[in-house]
Amino acid sequence: LLTGHRGGRDGEGDGGDREQRPAAIGDAGQSRTRRSDRPRGDLRRRLRDDPDAHKRLWGDWVDEWWQTRSVEPSTLKTDAGRLEKHLRGRWDHVPLGAIRRHDVKAWVADLLRSGLSPSTAQRCIHLLSASLVAAVDAEILDGNPAARIDVTKGTGQVERYLTRAEFAAILEQMSTDHERLVAEMLAYTGVRWGELAGLHANRVDLARRRILVSDVLDTKSGQMKPYPKGVARRYVPLTDSLVEQLAARLEEVKGTGGCPVPHRLGVCRHPLVLTGPRGGALDNSNYTNRTWAPALLDAGVERARIHDLRHTYASWLLQGGVSLARVGQLLGHKSGATTQRYAHLDEVDHAEVLTALPALGREGS
Repeated sequence: LLTGHRGGRDGEGDGGDREQRPAAIGDAGQSRTRRSDRPRGDLRRRLRDDPDAHKRLWGDWVDEWWQTRSVEPSTLKTDAGRLEKHLRGRWDHVPLGAIRRHDVKAWVADLLRSGLSPSTAQRCIHLLSASLVAAVDAEILDGNPAARIDVTKGTGQVERYLTRAEFAAILEQMSTDHERLVAEMLAYTGVRWGELAGLHANRVDLARRRILVSDVLDTKSGQMKPYPKGVARRYVPLTDSLVEQLAARLEEVKGTGGCPVPHRLGVCRHPLVLTGPRGGALDNSNYTNRTWAPALLDAGVERARIHDLRHTYASWLLQGGVSLARVGQLLGHKSGATTQRYAHLDEVDHAEVLTALPALGREGS
């Protein structure tokens, strides 16, 4: 369904890790508590019998809860900035039991009026909500007053789907085969930028014409990390053009040594398939500013983000008859609800439906 394209001239940004919900308190005899859950369990045991626990100030509670969080270091660092900038000033001196849903909504309205984008405001809501979920789990609160508050509905950026002609025109303006290969890998496999930057030579199976999406470059920490826990690694098929180009690329990187990026787990002895100009990991901003944006301008193509190539991949598959469920698998969506953003592209054959209706009408008469 997807066909590769080589440029005519010779011629190189949601993430977010989710908070893990604390496990429910088990029976007294239950002994299967994970080591990472023990701080949470200790917290619950100390607080559940305290009748005045709900009077604790949110700021004091969040300091204690923060130490029990199980998230990526890069996520913790980003959240710490949001905590200091957007949450502490409003909630630090408010008792947990005094936080009302109306107050949370008023705070969200203030964030938006201050110029904060809906997506950033939503992340602040998620952070507050996570702290209150932990308070519920610790039996301090009966419910989470920040649950199910969504300010992003109807405000998200409309996905941009490139036509094949537009993409071909963009490729024509790129200067090197390497630049074009980066773009083609994104458009013809639908991988995320971090997944492409984390593609190692041993994950390319030319015989079976596929790649294994297994490692992800964490741009915030500069480390290579394994695919997120709870998300299945996935295979993505390769077009004829990509098989040919990757075969040549693997020959180029053979014998260049191990991965230039530190791995969170162990030492990697396999080279990256695609790299930056100096041999390091691909950099989204560098590629966008030096290659992608100028190519769009020279091709006369309307503004499109690098991430829109992922949307383009999905649209091309659906237009070619691939089911919505299969597209979700190829994109690595954990939930089918995420893939529903493309449902409007999965058009029904209206002629077949309309042809069937008169017959059904006659049978019922």
